[in-house]
Amino acid sequence: MDAAQTQILEKVKKLLALASSPSEAEAAAALDKATVLLAKHGLSLAEVQEEAEVQESVLLEKQRLRGWESALIYGICQATFTEALHYRSQAGGRILLIGREVNIVTARELFGYLHRLILVLGRAHSPSLAHVESFRQGIVHRIGERLAARNAADSAAGRTTRADPATTALILRADAAARTENQAFIKQKYGSTSTRKSGRRVEADSYHRGRAVADSISLDQQID
Repeated sequence: MDAAQTQILEKVKKLLALASSPSEAEAAAALDKATVLLAKHGLSLAEVQEEAEVQESVLLEKQRLRGWESALIYGICQATFTEALHYRSQAGGRILLIGREVNIVTARELFGYLHRLILVLGRAHSPSLAHVESFRQGIVHRIGERLAARNAADSAAGRTTRADPATTALILRADAAARTENQAFIKQKYGSTSTRKSGRRVEADSYHRGRAVADSISLDQQID
C-alpha cells in the first residue's frame, strides 16, 4: 500500500470514529464521507479493518470507583467490544480503555453521557446516600441488560440503519477475535491482571425504582 492510500485509510478511520457522535446528523455525514472516499479510491472496508490496531485511552483519573461506576464501565465495555483496566500507582489511579479506536470512541461517548445522567438522577432521587447508590445500581444494571439484549439482537438479525450494511458491520463488529486482541494487548503491556468482585446490600425499593427509570433512558443516539 502506497503513502497516498495510507493517508486515505487514516481519513476513513477518523470519519468512522465520528460515526459514534451523539449528533445523528454528524454521524450520518461522517459515514457518507467515509463510503465516498473508499469508493473513489478503490479501497475496501476490509483494508480499513486490517489497518486498525488495538490501543488504550484514559477514561477516568480515579483511585477508587463506586460500585455503580464499576458496573457501568463493565456493561459499556461488553457492548462496545473494549476492555477496561484499573491501573493504580503512587501517583493515583486511572481507568484505561483497551480496544480499537472506533470502539474506544463509542465507549467514551456512551460512558460520558450515561455517567453524567446517572449522577443527576441520583441526586434528585433521595437525600440518603444508601438510597442514592441503590437507585444508581438499579439504573446501571438495567442499562447493562438492555445493551446486552441489543447486541444479541444485532448479531442474530443484523441492523437496518442509514449506513450501508458493510459500513455498519465494520463499526459494530464484535467477535471473539476482538476480545483476544484486547487481552493480548493488556498481557503484553501490563502482564497478569486480576478481577475483583464487589457487592453490597442495596435498598430494594430504590434499586427497583432505578431499574424502572433506566427503561426510559434513550440509548439510540449514543449507540448509533
